[in-house]
Amino acid sequence: MSKREKLKCGIAPHPLEIEDLRQIYFLVTYACNKACPYCIEPNVHKGQYMTEEAFVNAMDIASALDFTQLYLHGGEPTVHPNVVKLAELAKERGFNVRIFSNGIRMDILKKLDGIVDEIRFSYEPGLEFMLMPQSQWKSRIKLYTIATLESYPTEDRLMSVVNAALNLGMGVKVRTLSPSNPYAYLHQFVPYLHNKLFEISEKDIICDGNKAAYRMKNGVIVRLGNMQLNPGHLKFNVDPDGILHSRFNHSDKDKIVLNHEIEAQKNLFQPLIERLRAI
Repeated sequence: MSKREKLKCGIAPHPLEIEDLRQIYFLVTYACNKACPYCIEPNVHKGQYMTEEAFVNAMDIASALDFTQLYLHGGEPTVHPNVVKLAELAKERGFNVRIFSNGIRMDILKKLDGIVDEIRFSYEPGLEFMLMPQSQWKSRIKLYTIATLESYPTEDRLMSVVNAALNLGMGVKVRTLSPSNPYAYLHQFVPYLHNKLFEISEKDIICDGNKAAYRMKNGVIVRLGNMQLNPGHLKFNVDPDGILHSRFNHSDKDKIVLNHEIEAQKNLFQPLIERLRAI
């Protein structure tokens, strides 16, 4: 087994990792203006907003741990009344600032345009308003397509969205669900995406944010949320109280009822995943 060098923050990236894992997620609020069934945050809709003081103090800690990527996260970060000011403070401190958003508060995102480095839209069918020309934005815009068999029953249906975004100059990533709650558990597999792992050479499988992934012919990355290559990895976040955590708390996992068909699907991939984990 190869030696895995630890970053200053304690994260030990998988040898196949392509992401810079010096990233920390600031949950600036638990409030949200949507109710997505696959949401990984168990405290969503409980309100609470991070104060500027807590934000600045948490940035001090993040800097000391050598984090370079700061994500504005939630809940939905655009509902925070001072999110623009927080983004400005993070940029002043030299962080690469990215925001995950459901895109509803486009007015706020336009105020953040040119301040944050990247705006990541969480896309699912019916949200075509997110498909926009990159030329209309100063910040990099990227479509994070949430793929389930229910939403995209065929690969052609999925690729129609991917190609539409690429033609507009947007960045694109395809993600399947991480089984962190009952809905995500039941919808975690998209066979025409997952089975590609058996069709491509193992040397073409990569690690993207600790999950097994691969590149499509057009270069778009498909990240398989239920294929963990780095078990027990650290993923740092700061809650709205300004308290640092080394892992996300996906407490809804205890509500999952195991499904024999899904467990059988997981077992098919287990030998491959174990080989990749051991690299």
